Amino acid sequence: MTAILGLCWSTAAFSSDEEQPEIVIYTEDYKPFYFLNSENRIDGTITNLVRELASEAGIAIDIRLRPFKRGLLAVQNMPDHCFMALWRTATREPNFSWVGPLQIDGFAFFALEDADVSVSRMSDSFQYLTGAVGGWTSTVEVQEAGHPNLVLVDDDALNLNMLKTGNTQLWLGGLLSAPYLAEQQRVRIKNVYTIQEVDLALACHPKTDPKLTSRLQAALDKHVGQTIKPAPSN
Repeated sequence: MTAILGLCWSTAAFSSDEEQPEIVIYTEDYKPFYFLNSENRIDGTITNLVRELASEAGIAIDIRLRPFKRGLLAVQNMPDHCFMALWRTATREPNFSWVGPLQIDGFAFFALEDADVSVSRMSDSFQYLTGAVGGWTSTVEVQEAGHPNLVLVDDDALNLNMLKTGNTQLWLGGLLSAPYLAEQQRVRIKNVYTIQEVDLALACHPKTDPKLTSRLQAALDKHVGQTIKPAPSN
């Protein structure tokens, strides 16, 4: 967490001799979608997809890595700034201009593979100390449901550490990111209860030039059309 909080990395899809970015994109450390790699470059599956979409749309972008809350605040206050990426929920829908879906994600409760933990509905989780990232949509939803035993952190990797050491019994994590982080650390976990599946999308300030977001969406739609193959006919 300390290392991430101190980072102010930026990677631009343009050179010093070219035009300044038309869109500034903030993102966070959320593996495997976006993260700082060993070469100090912002990397990840969604990061690379967005770079490809911007290139196809002819849009100059500048991607900057920030802590989640700081990056989101910047996007909420500045037109032509976007956050890569937010869960596209009904509550957030009117607050941004969207490009997506970039990925189908969601959130769930995870436990160590050999843990004697049973969760069949949200309220079953209330008895367990549960690691969660403060400010995330998943955390807010579980807080609003009345969970009394949340342990809030700023970095999702800390949730895995707390689970591994027995300081928590559950981890409120992403459907894709939590298993990825656990695999990287060689920790065996299990999904004990899926709360919700949700789209991950590029969330832009509502006054961002609609021509820019439309071009990005068109590039994404084309990309999806090329990568999704029709089911074989009988």
